[in-house]
Amino acid sequence: MRPALAVVAALALLAGRPASAGACLWDNDTLREESLGQKDVAAVVTGQLGKHSEAFYQAKVVYTRAILDAGGARATRARWDDLAVALARTGKLDDALAVLADKERRFPGEYTTEANRGTFLAMKGDLDGAIQHLEAAIRINPDAHFGREKYQVELLRRARAARGGGGGADRCGNLFGVSDDGHDAAWVLRPGKVVVRRGGPTVPADAVVAMVGLIRFGTAEQSATVWYNLGVALAYQGHKHLALRALRRAEALGHGCAADFGRPLAQTVREFAERRPDPWQAVVRKADADWARGAASDLRRQRAEDRLVTGRKPKQAFGY
Repeated sequence: MRPALAVVAALALLAGRPASAGACLWDNDTLREESLGQKDVAAVVTGQLGKHSEAFYQAKVVYTRAILDAGGARATRARWDDLAVALARTGKLDDALAVLADKERRFPGEYTTEANRGTFLAMKGDLDGAIQHLEAAIRINPDAHFGREKYQVELLRRARAARGGGGGADRCGNLFGVSDDGHDAAWVLRPGKVVVRRGGPTVPADAVVAMVGLIRFGTAEQSATVWYNLGVALAYQGHKHLALRALRRAEALGHGCAADFGRPLAQTVREFAERRPDPWQAVVRKADADWARGAASDLRRQRAEDRLVTGRKPKQAFGY
């Protein structure tokens, strides 16, 4: 099971962004996270996020509500989560919470109910309530949702402390204990490569996929902190090109430390190191161009998907 750098709204708060910027949701889409691989990571850091449109979720609300109203074999407990998430995606958080309350009466004690309820409350800015329900989800199944909730809870606690004027608001910190400047604690620079220091901080092998899942299937695409932590994890695991793109995305979203971390890493990549006076600016140009192409491709996919939704193939679009 993979841990995640998930932040629900916590990362958004730490990054000074709206509370919805890092939510982690559980619905039919989330199950596909199990098959995420290196190709998917590369797609996400180059702008192909695989997101659905608001029109998609509006249609999904109508489609799924009809299934639940009709009852029968198709009205499974999973459809309640699908309806709740679709409502949340269209900004109807109170309606989404009401759906979960109805689900709880029908199917008490479900992990996904508590996980989604905690996420919706975080999106509303209720950090205390979010922590309470995410902790309940962990008690039901500590390893479910790829072990992500424990990281959500930790970051929510940091956000709560920051909101109250306490500690835990270090924007340059990360969950791995890796040096903020990308030099001493994380790696030793060698010509053309990065050598990870022995005995240094440990980045879980599955953390990258978990964070990419957060961006891909959650709402963390606008969280500078999620992108920053993804970049740190990728760098420490040796994926330099992917790391630089994630770090650039963090910088573009306003993270004040991403470039400082990325500059020494850029010096180990030949195509950037040879660009003077500042290799990081070469990273910025390349990463931004890749992102623009990827985002354009993603928009074309989204429009094709919307045609399925508005046509006669909703089951093909929604997966059930």
